[in-house]
Amino acid sequence: MRNDLDLLADFTLDCWLLARAAHGTYPSPVDGRVWERAIGDLLRCPDLPNRQRAGHTKLFGTPAASGIAHELDGCASGGGRTIVVECKSRASGATKADTALLHEKSLDFFSAKPRAFSRERWWRILVSSTTVSASVRAFCVSLGIVLVEPGHLPFPVVFRTASRPPADMYLREPLLQDAVSLGERAHLSLQERWAYDTDADEIRFTPASLDPGEIQDLLWLQKELGSDILDLYDLHRPGILETRSEQLLRTLRPAQSLTRP
Repeated sequence: MRNDLDLLADFTLDCWLLARAAHGTYPSPVDGRVWERAIGDLLRCPDLPNRQRAGHTKLFGTPAASGIAHELDGCASGGGRTIVVECKSRASGATKADTALLHEKSLDFFSAKPRAFSRERWWRILVSSTTVSASVRAFCVSLGIVLVEPGHLPFPVVFRTASRPPADMYLREPLLQDAVSLGERAHLSLQERWAYDTDADEIRFTPASLDPGEIQDLLWLQKELGSDILDLYDLHRPGILETRSEQLLRTLRPAQSLTRP
């Protein structure tokens, strides 16, 4: 079984490759429902055997604490780990409102069974088929939401590479140290940020998030190290990302063609 970081990095890398390939292939954004199905298909993996497709308004049978029917675009769970995905495909990109909604929906479901859910680890991932604004990137970091968009290599991929022992042989060491230090706090699960106190029966927010300056540092490191990592792929494993992108794009093309007039 893959560890948490490998699970996040592998999934977000595939999402990014598909987003980048689609962004450079289609003259307009991918149809929203097609995008949801394509990202949902990427959730199929042995580590997360329980899957829920787009359209469900409960989290694996559990309604939200508020009683509101929140629609979820895709979920997968296994071994105490859950990934909740929000998919957006529009020309203007995902917005701060999309980010806030994903955050509030996930907290609403967590609040329904905090005693049981506190023993799990949830990650929220916002996957946009088009580039988002700088404010959306910063807002995602502040709320602990993992963002995937075609403009930048996802930070879980950057964080995983920076965390590996040989990284300092190929990448700038001062950047690696900062990326690991900030990345450890940026990738806390929802339960680590919103801890449930069993004695008091309360959910308490843990202020372990990054301050505004650190958020900007993290986004800068994502851009710089992400570019360096892609250069390493070109040098040591030429064509591997392009081949994977084409494989993923083929799964999108038949469904996308059906939506065209």
